[in-house]
Amino acid sequence: MKLALIFPIILISLISYSQTSKTIDYGGITREYIEYVPAIYDSSTVVPVIFCLHGLGDNMSNFSNIGMHDVADTANIIVITPQALMATVYGYDVGTAWNSGASTSGIVLNDNIDDIGLFMAILDTTMSLYNVDTTRIYATGFSMGGFMCHRIASDLNSTFTAVASVSGTMGNSMVCAPTNAISVLHFHGTIDSQVAYTGNSYGNDAEDVVEYWRAFNNCDSIPVIDSIPDNAADGKSVIHYHYQNGENNTDVEFFKIIGGDHDWLWTPTNDIDYTKEIWKFLSRYPKNNSSINNPIKNQDALMIFPNPSDEYLQVKISNVSGSYKIQIYNSLGEKIDNIITETNMLRISTSHLKTGVYFIKVNCNNNIYSKNFLILH
Repeated sequence: MKLALIFPIILISLISYSQTSKTIDYGGITREYIEYVPAIYDSSTVVPVIFCLHGLGDNMSNFSNIGMHDVADTANIIVITPQALMATVYGYDVGTAWNSGASTSGIVLNDNIDDIGLFMAILDTTMSLYNVDTTRIYATGFSMGGFMCHRIASDLNSTFTAVASVSGTMGNSMVCAPTNAISVLHFHGTIDSQVAYTGNSYGNDAEDVVEYWRAFNNCDSIPVIDSIPDNAADGKSVIHYHYQNGENNTDVEFFKIIGGDHDWLWTPTNDIDYTKEIWKFLSRYPKNNSSINNPIKNQDALMIFPNPSDEYLQVKISNVSGSYKIQIYNSLGEKIDNIITETNMLRISTSHLKTGVYFIKVNCNNNIYSKNFLILH
């Protein structure tokens, strides 16, 4: 994971596009991210969100050029590209790094930084601004960003639907303890000079991480195997492994790049276009009714007002009757309130909540309704 091989990414996008650089205060630190909302976005339609995570020493501006905005312009998705913080070792800056669990010689970069909480805070903010499809939250990343994707799959699998990792596995210092099946796609070159295909010093090997998720999701042990036509004169060939029939509509896929190094591939220079393959994979997976945060039903049935709120929040649930379990979470996913009521209209005091973004979830007859709201004092 040296500070190398990030420059080819810049060449992928030759078309100019608009995007917004934003900041968010989290953990006492001002964090940055780029938000891309396609021109075709319409607030009447729910849209997926994909987080794109750069590698060690890279930055959000460079990694926003992987071409996911071009996909967004036709697929109608919101793209979030966060910025990692600079990491130091023995007082020396070693590059921007995620707290991904990747480690060597006992050194874990930025192990005191809550990047997992940051992603949830950014997601909450995004959900407060746009009509987000909460069954389609995705992440992809390169190198250390790929390591971070596997951590997201472990720690945030009740929120994120699927992840796609390029040249980054599961870090040595990471405790992997997922609670829900989650679809995973992995790309790795057999001669990767930064994160070795076998003998990876930062985490487990490529085939081992694929087998971990296959077994955890209870996918078929025998994959469907095919090859990408080898037409480009790039010295590489691609074998595709597809492990199907996992729990909760999950799959695990693996692209083995024979002769591939630590880089991001695209057509026509190469036989495979990572960005296109990533979206083709991710787009197949909404969360289904067996997932923790689902089923999420017609959100119009849940009304909350005023939003933003100050002293109280009025909650109304239409078109369903029974016992209502109402839970309120902060941006860290911590449960703040838990209310059980038989009435479909309730006034909840919010005077005890600090200024920020919150998430309300109502469960009635195993149907789940959810929305975000903002507290301003």
